[in-house]
Amino acid sequence: MRRRGTMVQARQGPTLLALLFLACALPVMVMIALFTPPGQSPDEPAHLVRAAGLLRGAVLPVRKPGTDVDTGTPIEQVGVKIDAGLLTAGFGKATQMEGRPVVTQADAAAMQATPWAHQLIFVSIPNTATYFPLAYLPAALGLAVGKLAGATPFASIILARLATALAYLAIGAAALALASYGRALLLAVLLLPMSLFLGGTLDQDGILIALSCLACAGLTRETPGGRKMAFVAFLVVLLAKPPYLPLLALFALPLAWPGFWRRAGGVILASLPVLLWVAIVVAFISVPFGKPPYHPGPLFAGAQGLTMDRTDPAANLHILLAGKERLFTLPWHTLALFGTDKLKEMVGILGLLQLSFPGWFYGLWWGAIGFAVLGAAMSSRPSVLPLPVSLLNAAAVLAVIVLTGWLIMLSFYLSWTNVGLDFIDGLQGRYALLLLPFLLFAMPALGAWMPEWLAALPVLLLGVFEVGYLPMKLAAFFYVH
Repeated sequence: MRRRGTMVQARQGPTLLALLFLACALPVMVMIALFTPPGQSPDEPAHLVRAAGLLRGAVLPVRKPGTDVDTGTPIEQVGVKIDAGLLTAGFGKATQMEGRPVVTQADAAAMQATPWAHQLIFVSIPNTATYFPLAYLPAALGLAVGKLAGATPFASIILARLATALAYLAIGAAALALASYGRALLLAVLLLPMSLFLGGTLDQDGILIALSCLACAGLTRETPGGRKMAFVAFLVVLLAKPPYLPLLALFALPLAWPGFWRRAGGVILASLPVLLWVAIVVAFISVPFGKPPYHPGPLFAGAQGLTMDRTDPAANLHILLAGKERLFTLPWHTLALFGTDKLKEMVGILGLLQLSFPGWFYGLWWGAIGFAVLGAAMSSRPSVLPLPVSLLNAAAVLAVIVLTGWLIMLSFYLSWTNVGLDFIDGLQGRYALLLLPFLLFAMPALGAWMPEWLAALPVLLLGVFEVGYLPMKLAAFFYVH
């Protein structure tokens, strides 16, 4: 009887934590979906175009020649078609006041009155065209419901946001219910203001963050079924974000026998669809990003006075290889310049990187995350490796996380940064949120000394505080004038 009671308690703990997550996240995400004006989430119009394209069967965007509207020069475009009225609604309408976009009564009326145009226009979306579209399915479903119900484009966008939020909540709750340890860290990642904001708008990164948590939850179970679920969840992430592919190596852990080579074979097999998608992207989808006219930066060794209006991965790769130390010095220099800002962005700088929080709020969140990571080392696990092996595995995980972050930074230098700059442009803290759940496995098993509720308590307190705080901040930023 005692054993049965212990098993019931073990099942009830994760269920209770999942319910607490829903109680904190649901009202916040609904308010985010309702209060955030269209177009005020990172790249939201482009994400809207991608989701709307799925309703017309546009799984693969189309690459075709076009003309730069500013210079008249021929360019390559990649995108899909979308209803012109829906696109107009997707950009929203706001009045700039004191450096922030304020929605006046006239702006709100104009957004809600925007009709369907029933005319398709081609929209080039080079920043989202390369993403495999699975994570856009909830948003596409919301748009479809809105259109079938006769809703306006504005209302359909809100429905798409709510559908995305529902998917985020379901995946996040499943991750917390299924994880066998480390739930406090998963809860922290899921309740971060940035995660909730992305999950409550049309940015697919919200769903990808939740799927990363689900993948880590599956790995903690240390069962064949859990590992398969982890592979499936993270494969969706990797098809959208191939630079995170090195993290797949963690699915072969632990570095212990029996079964290591079988697990390593599974990792290689799972990487094949990602590599195939990368080949398709390079061959048929990817195009250079258009930029405002600029002169190449100080690392450019070509003709002086040259003006460029596109990214040039080949030119930046040549710059990296011409001074191979730049492979390391450029990421380090970038972190030295902007690292503090990126840490704030991980917790949350909302809107179009305009709505920030007081310093104490960021400090509390990083304290809660650190405590949750410590709790992962001091919680019970399905199996415990000898301490030397556990330390070796933790070091391997940390090395893979650092390697992945380094490769992501270099990918931004190649794909987004203006030619010749001496720092990496385009990085945002939210990109590191996909790495954060994997810190679970960078912590060696130090014994079951900390109750799970204690490790999760600071995060839960912040989650309860956010229920009132985040909607108030959004309302004050976007509407009070």
